[in-house]
Amino acid sequence: MKARNWILIGGIALAAAGAYGLMEFNRGHDDLASSKPDHTLDAPALLAAFVNDEAVANAQYVEKVLQVKGTISSIETGAGDAPVNLMLDSGDPMAGILCEFNEADLPKNWEEGAPVTVKGICAGYLGSDLLPGNVILQRCVAVE
Repeated sequence: MKARNWILIGGIALAAAGAYGLMEFNRGHDDLASSKPDHTLDAPALLAAFVNDEAVANAQYVEKVLQVKGTISSIETGAGDAPVNLMLDSGDPMAGILCEFNEADLPKNWEEGAPVTVKGICAGYLGSDLLPGNVILQRCVAVE
C-alpha cells in the first residue's frame, strides 16, 4: 500500500476520533425527570442502609437514580449559582438526606414539614463512625 493511502486512512481515523470526542464532550445529562429510578425508598431507610453498612450501600446506591420519599426538615438557598439544599428528615436529628436542587427545579410551594418525593443521583454518604452524616442526592427533581 502506498504511503498516500496510509496517510488518508490515518486522517480519516483521526477525524472520526475527534468527532467522537467532541460529541462525548458536548453530551448533556440524561433527563432525570423522565428517567426510571433504580431504587425507590423512604428517607429513614436510605440513611439506615448507609449507617448500617456503608460499603454495601455504596455498591447498591451510589451513582444510581434514587426516588426518595420523606418530609422536608429544612430548605437552604445557596448564594449565586449554588444549588438549593433541601434536607429530608431521616428520624435522626444529626443526619438526613441532602437533596441538591437547581433553584428552578424546586417547586415554589414546598416548605418545611411537607411530605415530598424527590428523584436524584446518589453521590454517597458523608459521615463517620463517631458522628452520623448525610446521604447526598445530586441533580434532584421533584416527583410529588
